[in-house]
Amino acid sequence: MTTQLNTPLSTSPKKKQVWLELIRIFAVYLVIFNHTGDYGFHYWATLGGGYRYWLFMGCAALTVMNIPLFYMISGALLMGKDEPLGTVWRKRVLRYALVILIFTFVQYVWITAHAEDGFRESFSVWEWFVTMLSENIIVPYWFLYEYLGFLVMLPLYRRMVQNLKEQEFHYLFLLYIIFTGALPIVEYILTKWHTILNISFNIAYVTGDLLVFPALGYYLIRKPKPTWKQLAVLWGLTLLCVVYTCLMTEYKLEYIHQMSEARVGTFFKTLICIPAATVFLTFRKIFDTSDGTGLTMHPGFEKLFLSMGSCVFGIYLTEQIFRELFYDAGMVLVDHLPNFPATLLYCFIVLFAAYLLTLVLKQIPGLKKLL
Repeated sequence: MTTQLNTPLSTSPKKKQVWLELIRIFAVYLVIFNHTGDYGFHYWATLGGGYRYWLFMGCAALTVMNIPLFYMISGALLMGKDEPLGTVWRKRVLRYALVILIFTFVQYVWITAHAEDGFRESFSVWEWFVTMLSENIIVPYWFLYEYLGFLVMLPLYRRMVQNLKEQEFHYLFLLYIIFTGALPIVEYILTKWHTILNISFNIAYVTGDLLVFPALGYYLIRKPKPTWKQLAVLWGLTLLCVVYTCLMTEYKLEYIHQMSEARVGTFFKTLICIPAATVFLTFRKIFDTSDGTGLTMHPGFEKLFLSMGSCVFGIYLTEQIFRELFYDAGMVLVDHLPNFPATLLYCFIVLFAAYLLTLVLKQIPGLKKLL
């Protein structure tokens, strides 16, 4: 007999949990790293072989868990709530739309201020408005529009997820692994995607990231903490996923003979749900003290991490500005340190600078609620 997964949270949902905030910080750090090109995320492609080539390719493949982790946190915190439609739109959808409006304008001003033909010639309110509606003003902002879609669908997703039984959760996650993970690999190996499953057989409305990863976060936070043995098994599966991802990436490279970042990351996300779940549960195992176990953190560090976690949205919105501002400093680091560690340090500097700016912005009336 199967039952619904309605186990209450172990702590009050109104109290921030430091382990979830640590995952937020980790995820936004991965976002910054994903945009470091040949000096970080795509560094492996510049090596031309050897164990470092495979090691850094595996690292790059793991970093794409950043957005899944964000959705898992949202699922853990939002899926269990019961809010009227009006509250969802007023408190979440319209607030988020306002953030898109404000920060696409900020980014547009920043871009035009650095344009070669000068600010006055480049600036156009109409161009900003059209771009804001139809395109990503900067590459990382694609997520803002996707998450807005998630919020619009949130009331429906909640009804679905809250009523799923244990076996049905397993079925959902299995569908995701098969249709977004295993099937693309089989199709590419057999026919290089010249022959794929009939597109009319479309179950993407239940295997899309906007449902699966929030459902996964909702599911995992309501299960008991994993044992160390269970975590060891999950890390073994994660390693296997990374190996498969790297082998498929190399297989594709041998076929297309191109090393561009846009072409070689095809398989990075295919099996990322397993590594993402593993990292989520590892943070919980180590840092969740709600059941009397877990690592007790110094109050000063806990306060810092809770503060940084509350600023992650602002960090996400502003990190590109700091990546550009500190680019020369990053090149200095690359000149004095090995490439990969230098890039990791550069990402940390960007993260901390964006955190400090967000702390200042949150002092501005109105922005605190938005950020």
